[in-house]
Amino acid sequence: MTARVSLAGVSFSYAGAGRAALSGVSLEIAAGEIAFVTGASGAGASTLLLVATGLAPRLVGGTLTGQRTIGARRCGIVFARPWTQLTGLCSTVRDEVAFGPACAGRPIAEVKAAAARAMEQLGVAHLADRDPAHLSGGELQRVVVAAALALEPELLALDDPAAELDPAGADALYAFLPSLAAAGTAILLATPDEERAARVATHLIVLERGAVVFAGNLAGAMDTRVGAIARAAGCPPPYPPDVPALLARIAPDAGGRAHDTSDAPPAGSGPGTGATAR
Repeated sequence: MTARVSLAGVSFSYAGAGRAALSGVSLEIAAGEIAFVTGASGAGASTLLLVATGLAPRLVGGTLTGQRTIGARRCGIVFARPWTQLTGLCSTVRDEVAFGPACAGRPIAEVKAAAARAMEQLGVAHLADRDPAHLSGGELQRVVVAAALALEPELLALDDPAAELDPAGADALYAFLPSLAAAGTAILLATPDEERAARVATHLIVLERGAVVFAGNLAGAMDTRVGAIARAAGCPPPYPPDVPALLARIAPDAGGRAHDTSDAPPAGSGPGTGATAR
C-alpha cells in the first residue's frame, strides 16, 4: 500500500524543552490504515500527529532530526479544542468548512461541492448558515472535522476528536472512520477513548516518553499490553490473550471460575487506569 507518511529515526524537541518530545521514532502509515496512537500523559502522541502532518517544526517551532517523508498530497488535522481551529474570518459554517479548499485555489464549483459533501458526512448541513462562534461545543467539533474533510486529505490526524461530543455523537464519528479509510485515507488517531478506538483501528502505536515501544497490528498490540500486565502481576508465561482470562489467572475463586468483578468499580474508574494521548 502507498505510504502516506514515513518516519525513520525521527526525534523532535520543542524550543526550550528539557527533553525530546519524540525520540528515534520509526514507523510508516499507509493508505487505508487507522493507527491508534496511545501512551501515558506526556508520551508524545499529540506531538507525533504534528510531526506526521508537517506542522512541527514548521508552525510550532522546535528542532526535528531524522528522515520524514510525507507522501500524502494533502494533510488534515483536528485538535481536541475545536474553538482553537476557527479561522475567525468566516461568519457561516458553510464558509468555515469551505475555507481550506478555497485557500488551496480549487475551482469554486469544486470548493462548494467538497464543503457540501463534508457537512453532510458530519451531519452539520443544517448548520450551514449559522455563525460558528455561536455553536455548542459538540456542534463546533463536528464542524472542524468537516472542515478537515473538505480538504479531501490523504492523511488525517485526529487528536481526541470526540472530546466535545456526547456518547451518541462520539459513536457516530468513530463509526464513520472505517469508510473514510476504505476510500484511501490514512488516519492517525490519538485519544484516551481506548474502547471506541479499538473498534475501528487497524494498527496501534504505543509511545513511552517519546519513543515507540510497540507498533503493529491491533491484535498483536492488545496481546502485548495484556502480557505486560500479566508479567507485572507475577504470572508465568504463556500469557492470556485478554483481560478476563488474566483475571481468572490472577484471582480464581474457590470453584475455579473467573474472578467475580460484579461489585467492582467500573473499568477505568480507579487511579492509574486507562491511557491518555497527551
